[in-house]
Amino acid sequence: MNWTTKTLNKREVLVSGDFSIIPCKNGRQQLRESGKMRGTFTDASAAQAHAVFLMDQRQPPAPKRERRSGGGSVHPKVFGFSACAVLKALGQAGVKYPEADAILKRHGIEMPKASVSVQLGFGRNEHTWQRHGQPAPLTPEQLKALGVVHD
Repeated sequence: MNWTTKTLNKREVLVSGDFSIIPCKNGRQQLRESGKMRGTFTDASAAQAHAVFLMDQRQPPAPKRERRSGGGSVHPKVFGFSACAVLKALGQAGVKYPEADAILKRHGIEMPKASVSVQLGFGRNEHTWQRHGQPAPLTPEQLKALGVVHD
């Protein structure tokens, strides 16, 4: 970290990025990061060492979702339909939770049990479709490919 000296309120302050080391009246040095107190030290070199330690401890946050080159989030799809729409279609076909969960896992999709059960229920009840979305219009061949025995 490169430290530079700046004058702040008639005091010489060391500054590096978001960190600043401010001398106190009692002779100690105060380390601040973006205005937040990070500790008091007997000398500036100890404060600088602690600032370096804090920076080393930080890791960049993990991305929440993979990004495509276009910048949009990657959402799991089955036959080009969202997992929720496919679950509604499976519910419409009479599939129960264990079979639906196995189908999703074969496609690399994990969802909480409650979400899977709710989407299957939405597929069974036509009156919910307008509010919660239509089931995916899967063909009998696509249902067979998923492992569903179609009536």
